[in-house]
Amino acid sequence: MRSWAATFTVLLLLGDAAVVCAAPKALRVVLSSPLVAEGSGPDGCTPVVSGLGGPAVWEVRVERFLLDGKALVETSREPNLNHFPLCIASRPVAGNAEVELSFVTHNGGVARVAGIVLRFADPQDFYVVEADAVAGRVRLVRILNGEWREIANHAAVLAAGKAQSLRVKATGEAFAVTLDGHAVFEARDSGLALPGRFGIWSRADSVTSFGDLFITILD
Repeated sequence: MRSWAATFTVLLLLGDAAVVCAAPKALRVVLSSPLVAEGSGPDGCTPVVSGLGGPAVWEVRVERFLLDGKALVETSREPNLNHFPLCIASRPVAGNAEVELSFVTHNGGVARVAGIVLRFADPQDFYVVEADAVAGRVRLVRILNGEWREIANHAAVLAAGKAQSLRVKATGEAFAVTLDGHAVFEARDSGLALPGRFGIWSRADSVTSFGDLFITILD
């Protein structure tokens, strides 16, 4: 993870998203402020569900492995592998961006994933880069009109109880994905070209702690 702490100087409240501005076009979307109590709802994103199942339930929890000691965790614990809880920030809106997320997966049920949502238009139309600790893979998926299509995937080392960093750079049709600073894969897809919002992605009963989103707009 890059050292952003010395860079951020101004806190802006944009709708329901808390965003910290650094240099022009560089943003930190605060999902779980260290100032709020454990068990509170998300600071900077709105719960959404894609796929099947009930509503997403996101809560602030203590996470000693992440910056500020707090994290956002999805707690509905539905074991359905087609249940995808998301939390989507209202700002920024962009097509081209580099996005970084720190996360910790914990041993749980049928799934252990963390993901970055890109170009979100609605729960039926977006991209996601998913790190799957059960499968030992990172994949790029496009959801278009509710239909899932895997664009690329590659084996990766994902360990429970350890802070890891996922990053994706999306410019036009090109996507470059890294894990813990190491390149995982590059891919191309033109299915969703319009600008959209950003967020985080969980799956089924994953017990995953999500840090903040660091976004550099490249439009």
